[in-house]
Parts: sequence; C-alpha cells; structure tokens
Amino acid sequence: MSVCVFGSLSLDIAPRLPERAHGGQTLLVDNRTEVVGGRGPNQAIASARFGAVTAMAGADRLALAAHGLEAVGPDTRVLLCQMETDIAAIATLFRSKEAASVRKIIRAAPAVAQGAELFDLADMLIFNQSQFASFLGLDREPETVEDLYVARRLLTKPNQAVVVTLGPTGSSAIWEDRAIFVPAFTVDAVTDTSGAGDCFCGVVAACVDLGIGPEDALRFANAAAALFVQAHGAAPSIPHRAEIDSFLEAAIPR
Repeated sequence: MSVCVFGSLSLDIAPRLPERAHGGQTLLVDNRTEVVGGRGPNQAIASARFGAVTAMAGADRLALAAHGLEAVGPDTRVLLCQMETDIAAIATLFRSKEAASVRKIIRAAPAVAQGAELFDLADMLIFNQSQFASFLGLDREPETVEDLYVARRLLTKPNQAVVVTLGPTGSSAIWEDRAIFVPAFTVDAVTDTSGAGDCFCGVVAACVDLGIGPEDALRFANAAAALFVQAHGAAPSIPHRAEIDSFLEAAIPR
C-alpha cells in the first residue's frame, strides 16, 4: 500500500421514518442508510479517490471495501495518523523499524497536549488555526503565511514540514524550507464544513505519496475541500481526482 491511515472508524446509521415522530409516538423504520465515517475513513477515502493506493488500519472490510480501501497495508510509503487515537500507540508505531523509511504525517486533531510528543517523530505536522495556536501557545490564531514563521520552532529534523489550514482564506506551509501560501477557492455556497479537514489531509497524504510538490499539493487539497463543503455527508461528499481536476480548470482563487 502507498498510504496507510491509522485512525478512528465509525459507522453512521440513519433511520428513515415514514413521517415525523411526535412525543410518545412509536414508528417502525421502513428504511435506513449506513455511511462509513470518522476522521480515519474520511482521510483514507480522500486519499484513495485522489489516486493513491490506500489502506485503513483495521479489519472492517464491510465498511471500507465499498470505498476502494483495503484493511491492511504492509507496503506503506506514507502513514497518516491523528490524535484521537491512542498517543502512545502512535508513538510506538512511528518508532518501529517498519516505519523507519515511511513518511509519517501527524494531524493535530484534536489538540491533545500529550500529542506534542509526536512532533519530533513525524515528517509532516498538519494543524488548523486553533490547533496551531493551542500547541504554540499563541494568543491569536494565524491568519497569514507570516504568522506561520513561528512554526519553525516545531521543525527538529531535515525535510520536516508544517502545514496549517486557514479556513476560508486558504492554506499555508513551511515545506522544503520554504514558506508557502495557497489561497482558497470561491464556491457558490457552503453546505456543510464537517469533515472538510479530513478531506484536505487525505489529499495532502496522497500528494506526498505521488511525489507532487508543495504548492500543487496544497492547491489540490484546497480544491478538494472546496468541492467537499458544497455537498452533504462526509464520505459521499469527498471528490475524485477527475472532479478536482475539472474544478481547477474553472476555479477562481479568492
């Protein structure tokens, strides 16, 4: 496998009722939808749909197979983790000899203080604005690429990168020892932002695996997130590479 995601997995079950239920009323469910969810699968699906061969750590083939994901990944080149899974387990994984040659990405979500011990072990750190401010002890959230220079404090080894999403403004990074800012794209309407960060991170991981450079990686990830927020539901809203390419042909940066 090229990309392996180590993260939480959930299955959202939404019952469909024939009519709106009132207090004290019992109705039989005549249908239901089941959608795989959680940060782990969302990121893995985004990576797979962008074109990277992707695995999800675990054994829930029923939930993952429909999205083109495998349940194990022995030949991993990129490992993507986040902080809602056990920090000690991630640290053990990052320190393992099997992960020595793997590009290790840690997403600082949620902003768990203990997670800071993973920064020295990772090759790439991904934050949103509030997470970045929390871990760096800043009194305000970053808004520009200049605000990101303080991130150099987190860089402890060669070729390490820091990526920060800036909400509707875009995304920025200290990557390959350069400060980068890529603006977000104008969209017609925002429907749902829940999971947009998952989509962004999955595409970044895929770009790292595919050898795509920093500016293009952020541009692809911004475009994927822009498409994502215009639709309903997490996994169903994650775009495929062809959709991202088509969007970029006509997209207008902010």
